[in-house]
Amino acid sequence: MKINKQELLDALSIVRPGLANKEMIAQSTSFAFLNGRVVTYNDEISISHPVQNLDIEGAVKANELYELLNKIKKDEIDFEMTESEIRIKAGRSKAGLTLKQEVTLPLEEIGEQGKWKKLPDQFQEALKFTSFSCSNDMSMPVLTCIHVDKKTSCAISSDNFRLTYHNLGGTLPINSFLIPASSVKELIKYLITHIAEGQGWVHFKTKEDTIFSCRIFEDTYPDTSKMFNVQGNEIHLPKSMEAILERAQVFARAEHFLDEQVLIKLGDKKFTIRSEGVTGWFEETANTKYSGEEIEFYANPVFLKDICSKVQSCILSKSSMKFVGKDWEHIIALKIGK
Repeated sequence: MKINKQELLDALSIVRPGLANKEMIAQSTSFAFLNGRVVTYNDEISISHPVQNLDIEGAVKANELYELLNKIKKDEIDFEMTESEIRIKAGRSKAGLTLKQEVTLPLEEIGEQGKWKKLPDQFQEALKFTSFSCSNDMSMPVLTCIHVDKKTSCAISSDNFRLTYHNLGGTLPINSFLIPASSVKELIKYLITHIAEGQGWVHFKTKEDTIFSCRIFEDTYPDTSKMFNVQGNEIHLPKSMEAILERAQVFARAEHFLDEQVLIKLGDKKFTIRSEGVTGWFEETANTKYSGEEIEFYANPVFLKDICSKVQSCILSKSSMKFVGKDWEHIIALKIGK
């Protein structure tokens, strides 16, 4: 059978985030071809996407197939399936990849999927915005998740130092759930339009019929409603805040941008931002009208830049700093005094 190489490569690229780094589960580092779709599964997420005109059933090692297709220059390739191989021919090149005809991925764990329902308008933005405040401390697993709440139509996250809320832009069409931030990191790369309920899983779909399934966390999220009641004085941020954070980010680099942080000090009519890394440090000050006790806190520079592009002031209380936007709120716990 003749296959358009780029179309197949695009489909494989879409499902690659669902591959495991190590094969702790059989075939979790393979592309599985089933019922006209290519599927990946790593126990936390599973992604599937339709593949046109590819009549193959079975599992093939992902890295080898993906790298080979990437290096083939021909636009069209010949595929042939035998009992033990997928054979590929492109021009003068030939290759054979081991094929496991029986797909043993535990896809049955994903269970039955409910009816597809349209997502609220700001659902994806809410997940992206709240993902910054999730904890990465697995001793508090519930705080490593975003709470998507049907009752309040919002997404909430906290790591015990930060608390973030974002409106979904409409009613959540399924029951409330807790979705791990590690899964959201991949999910927000897709333009999802619909959601379906599952048992222990939640499913999302794109216009291109990509299905992204996430294992959800079974627990009760702590009540954070009282924490949003922050009373205090309004503080205006320096106009140069975004530019300073951009410079500070150079030395705040981390393995993942969610782990980046800068130290911010407020006091004596000065706003100071400092970052430190293995290669050096950066510090810059800006003028402010604040003249109370010295305050300091840590913040993610990427997230804070985004906030500063939306609002230029915050509410300062004795213990926290609160930023308020049209559809969101973000609170940072403060350390007061030296």
